[in-house]
Amino acid sequence: MKVLVVDSGGRGHSIAWQFKNDPNVKEVICAPGNAGIATEIRCENARTNEEFLLLAKKEKVDLTFVGPESPLTNGIVDLFNSEKMPIVGPQKRAAILEGSKAYTKLLCREIGVPVAEFEVFDNPDFAKDYIKKIGYPVVVKADGLAAGKGSIVCSNTDEALNAIEQIMIKKEFGEAGNKVVIEKRLFGTEISFFVFTDGENISPMPVAQDYKRAYDNDEGLNTGGMGAYSPHRLEGRELTELVSEKVAMPLIKGFKEKEGIPYKGILYCGLMLVDNVPHLLEANVRLGDPEAEVILPRLITPLSDISYQIINGVLKDNKIEWSQDYYCDVVAAQGRTRQMKNGKSKGWYPGYPARYGKGYPISGLENIDKKNCKIFFAGVNFSETKGLVTDGGRVLHVIGKGKTLQEARTIAYENIQKIKYEGIRYRTDIGKE
Repeated sequence: MKVLVVDSGGRGHSIAWQFKNDPNVKEVICAPGNAGIATEIRCENARTNEEFLLLAKKEKVDLTFVGPESPLTNGIVDLFNSEKMPIVGPQKRAAILEGSKAYTKLLCREIGVPVAEFEVFDNPDFAKDYIKKIGYPVVVKADGLAAGKGSIVCSNTDEALNAIEQIMIKKEFGEAGNKVVIEKRLFGTEISFFVFTDGENISPMPVAQDYKRAYDNDEGLNTGGMGAYSPHRLEGRELTELVSEKVAMPLIKGFKEKEGIPYKGILYCGLMLVDNVPHLLEANVRLGDPEAEVILPRLITPLSDISYQIINGVLKDNKIEWSQDYYCDVVAAQGRTRQMKNGKSKGWYPGYPARYGKGYPISGLENIDKKNCKIFFAGVNFSETKGLVTDGGRVLHVIGKGKTLQEARTIAYENIQKIKYEGIRYRTDIGKE
């Protein structure tokens, strides 16, 4: 079997690596991939849905698996289905569960899935009036896709009003900020809960904890994710049944009843547990990043088998097996560096998630403990003169494996210290429970 993975970052590397180790798979192609992934898996430079389809037909791939949300919300599944090319993911209409936060919140309110109190606004003045009136901390969210950074957690009224300025007036997230969801800020235990679904049945994945804020102790701006670990301390039958019954199944069934089409693929529920009630913070239509990097290494059942069960609507016929080993992902990000031009300093790049420099040589990868540690590459490129260089805000994921969380955490941090590039920065509290 030949598999095409559509992705370019650490999540895509973890998916492609899973297929590479799949006994049913002879060849894996990642598109567009990156220079780090290309050190072990073939990468091809396709970037649009039409190019992905042409590549899949040219290579006669048997299965396509989509990592990021953008191709899904732009209709890649509909395109592949029209050509009878097997692909895992929801149709364009179903991808609205991530494409519009307002749609999903309103659907949840309608069908009884627990969510925080919220209102939706497309007028910044009305949004500001609402914030001044309610008198409690809120989260302000851009309605559309914003690369995982469109939610601003606010502690007071001034911060919330500033969030409206950023999103709706300054348009820091572009057209995604034409509309916002303003919801009551919840306090509890935040978890990431994922399921495979064939539109009728679900198969829950292990539970992961991710770390969104840029700095230790959950300080700084939101990011795409600075690390994760799995299993979560609450993982088990009780939590799985609670979330499946209260959130995942009602959302999948409610969507089908409302829209008349099934939701198939992967559903990612970002949750806040408050007094043992799972409140849906966000729904995403794909694997999380960095959660995929700690969940997929635990998968024992071939991902190719699961993929065809989803496509053919027979997910309930087979039990999916998972390892009980712990995995801890520490993200090496691009931190503060000098901004140089013609050999002269022009100030500083503050670093991810703000503006950051690129093109810094990466060294030390040859010293990684390959038995207990895996590197998934995210923002990297190749230079003829410098070799592997940084090319993104999140540069690479360092995954430690162990029989306990502490062991996995220790291995991840021991290995990330071997990696060097200018401005390397990472949180030091991933998995510190």
